Amino acid sequence: MKLLHVSDIHFGIENYSRIDPVTGLPTRLQDFVAAFDRAIDRGLEAGIDAVLFTGDAYKNRDPNPTVQREFAKRIMRLVARKVPVFLLTGNHDLPNMSNRAHSIEIFETLAVPGVYVARGIEIFKIPTKSGLLQVISMPWLTRQNLITKEEYRGRSLEELNQLLLEKMENLLKQQIKQLDPQYPAVLAVHASIVGATYGSERAIMLGQDLALQKSILGAEHFDYIAVGHIHKHQDLRAGDTSLVYPGSLERIDFGEENDQKGIVLVNIDDPGGGIVTRLTEWKFIEDPLVRPFRTLDLDIEDLAEDSLLNPTSAAIQAIEKEAGRLKGPGLKNAIVRVRLKLRPDQLAGLREDELRRSLLEYDIYHLAGIERKVDRPRRVRLGGASVEGLSPLQLLEKYLETKSVRPERIELLLKHAHGLVHGAAPESGAPEQPAKVESSLVPVE
Repeated sequence: MKLLHVSDIHFGIENYSRIDPVTGLPTRLQDFVAAFDRAIDRGLEAGIDAVLFTGDAYKNRDPNPTVQREFAKRIMRLVARKVPVFLLTGNHDLPNMSNRAHSIEIFETLAVPGVYVARGIEIFKIPTKSGLLQVISMPWLTRQNLITKEEYRGRSLEELNQLLLEKMENLLKQQIKQLDPQYPAVLAVHASIVGATYGSERAIMLGQDLALQKSILGAEHFDYIAVGHIHKHQDLRAGDTSLVYPGSLERIDFGEENDQKGIVLVNIDDPGGGIVTRLTEWKFIEDPLVRPFRTLDLDIEDLAEDSLLNPTSAAIQAIEKEAGRLKGPGLKNAIVRVRLKLRPDQLAGLREDELRRSLLEYDIYHLAGIERKVDRPRRVRLGGASVEGLSPLQLLEKYLETKSVRPERIELLLKHAHGLVHGAAPESGAPEQPAKVESSLVPVE
């Protein structure tokens, strides 16, 4: 039995977008839609028997009709190909009130054939062309789902969380008892699992994140555990059972810049004939067409003398150098941000408009911004000695010593400084005699 496992498509995220003049749609919405299309194409090419979608169809709880339409088109495409679709509700799919409909409930309301929508901990027995598939659902659950008002009274937050976890575990055990060991069984979860590595989903998280221990999932009863919510692909493995996050289909922001994006194809080898020993294999397939994010860290604060007056040219040269280091298409079609490190005296000579024009020559998709990190002048520590009470000439002398200036040069500089401080410059053509300057550091005769 072959399954396509996808999650966290987040239709409706439009950051770094512009409006497509042909379709009228935000271009980033088109990115997410195209990624879902490619996932479906790959699954159909592999001859999948069913699709496991583990939550977060939309960016927010109240998606607009346009993004709902785009999601429904893809589901109906699978239905037309006689591929059953299991839809798990994620935290972005649930309303903020328990008595309101959630965003993917419409498929259940219309009784769309071949679409199974899970909102609670329950068991689904889904017929496929390769036999029966059993799916137990554990969607994103809140206290309002499982805990009554009476149970709330006098409880601390920690106690409420523990009560919620206990109820989830007990409900899951009840559903596990209904599994038929003759048929493949999958647990579908939308949650954080203890030990998982986060992506950038915390930046767009809705509601409190309650992490589940792997021990409560009853992994030994399942051939595969399909998990959603965390955007970074990973396998946490629980005993002999794979516990897999496919990750989000598209990059959300720069927090996912280096994350691979793609799908998971699962194969459960079911010998049939009442034999219950099954072998499960899965493969993560990266999508090379996902929109790239690129950060250019440019340090121009230590420019050579001949470049000090033109930090813009130096930054453009640094962009060219960094772009040359990037593999594949480089900056082409990428969402780019520039982080520029420079000194305060270089700010006036920096022309952002020229930097932007230079980046456009690389056919970037969008410039997210140019961040300036200005290193303020550091206070010089004069040999670690206290400088309190020293005169200006004494401070100058101490400073020159810390800079390893030659003694004869120090004497000459102090002589001229003494004239400036006391209003008497050395006479023109007079022999240069060391000035007598009071100093507690180095006597100058």
